[in-house]
Amino acid sequence: MKKLVFTALSITFILGLTIFLLTSNEENQTDSISVTVEEIPTVSDGQESEEKTSLSGTDLSDLNETTLNIELIRLKRIDLIELAGGTITLNIEEVRASHLERVAAFQERVVLAQEVNVLLGSYPWGPSTAVEELQSLLGLVVDGVYGEGTRAAHLSELEIRKLAVDNVPNGAQLMNVSSSINNSPETGDCFEETPELRSCWPGHEGGNETIIQNAFDALPLALRNRIPSDFILVNGCHPFSDRCPYGVMDSRGWGSDGRCCDMPWGRSIWISNRGINSGHLNDIMIHEAFHAVEYTTLSSDMRDRISSEFSDSERAADGAVAYFGGNWQHYRGSGTGISDSQSALFDEIFN
Repeated sequence: MKKLVFTALSITFILGLTIFLLTSNEENQTDSISVTVEEIPTVSDGQESEEKTSLSGTDLSDLNETTLNIELIRLKRIDLIELAGGTITLNIEEVRASHLERVAAFQERVVLAQEVNVLLGSYPWGPSTAVEELQSLLGLVVDGVYGEGTRAAHLSELEIRKLAVDNVPNGAQLMNVSSSINNSPETGDCFEETPELRSCWPGHEGGNETIIQNAFDALPLALRNRIPSDFILVNGCHPFSDRCPYGVMDSRGWGSDGRCCDMPWGRSIWISNRGINSGHLNDIMIHEAFHAVEYTTLSSDMRDRISSEFSDSERAADGAVAYFGGNWQHYRGSGTGISDSQSALFDEIFN
């Protein structure tokens, strides 16, 4: 009987212990799974973005070391972007300033080169439109006459700039040459006693007066009608020059001795036989006729505008040749056309 009781108790104890162990192991597994789930929470994209955004406004002292380093790197990146932007802007301004300096230096060199070309140019002694630009550069009164005053200022400027003086004309020498060419003992008295007799004038050639008159009559009416009626036509080489040009317009009466304004050809257009034989007589006549209009009828303001459009009077007279349908142009090149603004200026003068 005792053995049966002991055996029953033993079996009961073993069963109870087994149930206890199984129950305890199941609870431990449940606890482990629960802990694991709580340590790895699920976070949505919106929550993550919100968390990052709020991080920038967080006191850095409250962050752990890893988060703090990340935030510092982020702020540093912002600083670097701002710095790079400022540097790029600064570099652009430096490049622009450097470019403007180079442009200004280039323009200065161009102006200097133009001035040197004017100073080194070759100018005839006495009246010529070419000398006007030189006188303007030298700061002189622009009267279109290369005389002693212009020569002195010209020489001084060339010496200051250390430029050659080879092309500076010598008035006394040129007048002596001109006198020896145009004046002979036989004609001197004739000229003084009968000043209106053109055959006695220095440089007079004669023989082609009719041809010259026909070329004058063939001028466009708008041009011919603007020439003062007291102008005369002379067949010959103007006495003031040491050479024989194709044509010369003299509005003041220059003599071979350098004197001005007391010669009987004070308002004249000279056409040489050389000009007639060139084959360009009609264009030469237009050129000199424009000078007659320019120097005796136009205001100083209009002459300034002409100079602004064509650079000088000679090129403007060539422009008049093109305007009136001619072709031969000594200073601008034969066949050179005119711009709309230049054509408009001639329209204003002749219409």
